[in-house]
Amino acid sequence: MNPSPRRPLKALLPLLMLFALLLGAGPARAAGISCSSTSMTPLNFGTVNPLSSLTNVNATLSYSCSNSDTKTHSALVCFHIGEPGGNQWNPRLMLSGTNTLQFQLYQDAARTVIWGSFGFGSRTPVAVPITLGRRASISGTATLYGQVLGGQTSAIPGNYTDVYQNNDTAVSINDVTGSNAPTDCNTNYVGIYFPFTVSATVSKQCTVTAGTPLNLGTVAPTATNTAGNTSISVTCSNTTPYFVGLLPSNNNTAGAGVMSGTGGNATKVPYQLYSNAGLSTIW
Repeated sequence: MNPSPRRPLKALLPLLMLFALLLGAGPARAAGISCSSTSMTPLNFGTVNPLSSLTNVNATLSYSCSNSDTKTHSALVCFHIGEPGGNQWNPRLMLSGTNTLQFQLYQDAARTVIWGSFGFGSRTPVAVPITLGRRASISGTATLYGQVLGGQTSAIPGNYTDVYQNNDTAVSINDVTGSNAPTDCNTNYVGIYFPFTVSATVSKQCTVTAGTPLNLGTVAPTATNTAGNTSISVTCSNTTPYFVGLLPSNNNTAGAGVMSGTGGNATKVPYQLYSNAGLSTIW
């Protein structure tokens, strides 16, 4: 019996090489719109008065995208912002040690639409429609609108931050051939990030409000030690020490003032300011 015919080695080598090439080849990257860089400027609120209403500032997102295909492509490029550590997102919180300061990030000047993420919190990333011809590119910007919420009288003075790192930001691209960009974001994240920092300094503040005028009424010229009272309201930032000093118009630092007559009346009537009902502690 004749042995089985064998294929020459020369014929096997091209097949082996082709097989090796096929094994080494990865999936081809689809041509279309991609974004190569994004960055966000810091969002710095500066000095914040916790007794005021609202504090608004803006930051700027910059991006660059291109079309690698020979055909026109359109895409909805979506920029996602989550929240560091998966912390609460409405409102967001800046930290100073264990102390917190409430703020929010918005995508509109009216500050009504939260800048969010498909991955966490509000599912409202910023969506930018882009149409690019063959081998074309584009650069653009988007505005981030920040707001420190008002009425935070319990906020303790200090330096506050919230640091958004790579895992807290993301970019997704919904790309199609043609001139009509999709209207919905997707979760096709492309490994591009735009880390940034939010910061604010809560200052020590006090608001002093005088009450009604202190009116002693009609007093007989023979009367002595006629007393009256009024109130002064003080609101200060949390843990802020304060004192209220009163200085009569004669600049007496011991609260011993003088009332003057009106018109041609040159009579002077002395009075003394006190800080307690027993009239023993001089103000």
